[in-house]
Amino acid sequence: MSRPETRLISEYAAAKFPGLRLALGMPLGPAIDMGPARLTHGQALAASRPWRPEVDALVWRDGVLLLIEAKIANYVDGLAKLPLYRSLVPTTPELAEWAGWEVRMRLVVPRAKAWVEQMAEAAGVEIDLFEPAWITEYYDYRDRYWTREYRTRREEILQLRRELGVE
Repeated sequence: MSRPETRLISEYAAAKFPGLRLALGMPLGPAIDMGPARLTHGQALAASRPWRPEVDALVWRDGVLLLIEAKIANYVDGLAKLPLYRSLVPTTPELAEWAGWEVRMRLVVPRAKAWVEQMAEAAGVEIDLFEPAWITEYYDYRDRYWTREYRTRREEILQLRRELGVE
């Protein structure tokens, strides 16, 4: 299953924020100084995009900019990124129009863990549980990947590919 977190944030955003302004993969922070290049502001932003961090989703709602990260397994990554992303909002040119708005942080996870909830509370991050039906299938796949049987079968397939010259 490729890119399950992208699927999770997309389904979450569609379910929770229908009709609201929403950006997926929103770049944050200032544009990179392009030096003597003669670029328009828009061109500088576009050229900087690969180097700017991106929040999974940004929602504009009732005077609040809601920064959202979705994680299926690496919850700490989401918790660590959100405060950094929040600190970049004031320097993000695309968000200058909403400079006076409150900025909130939310971590979307399929299943709660007490230690994650404690860390989130300390960091000022909201936790929202969202577990579509396919998550169970994904967890089963992921957990099966690390079994002895799966690893043995995978090595057999890789060996066969090497023998056939189709690596």
